[in-house]
Amino acid sequence: MDPMVVRALAVAVGVVVLALAGRWWRARDGRVRPGEDHDALGGDDLDALGLDLRGASAGAVLLGSPTCTPCVQVKRVLVELAAKRDGFRWVYADAADHLGLAEQHRVMRVPTLFVIDASGRILARSSGVPDVDDLERALDGNRCDGLAA
Repeated sequence: MDPMVVRALAVAVGVVVLALAGRWWRARDGRVRPGEDHDALGGDDLDALGLDLRGASAGAVLLGSPTCTPCVQVKRVLVELAAKRDGFRWVYADAADHLGLAEQHRVMRVPTLFVIDASGRILARSSGVPDVDDLERALDGNRCDGLAA
């Protein structure tokens, strides 16, 4: 086979693979997924993060980094959510300062958001910028396996 044809085929395959990877990444970004039954943030974790849930109905932990632009967007979503819901508390934490927590909960990138109930049980999690309506559905106990709008 002609080497130019082989190169052209290799480039075409590479473009298709990159397009599919990009599509997969966009589909995952901001998706709110349900927490697993055994996942929770313990009292020691919450104390280390500075989140006091006494008297709260629910909360959230945002793991980010100082240079993370999407983290700013997630903070805006959390401010909006806290304005809509009494008893909702949240905290931002630099993932680099809480590597044990990030490792324990398989945090692969920032921003990663954990939506928790008042006892620290993880109701939902997302990586990227979630939609506030998806977070509200998670807080209301509804299934949250769709994509953010």
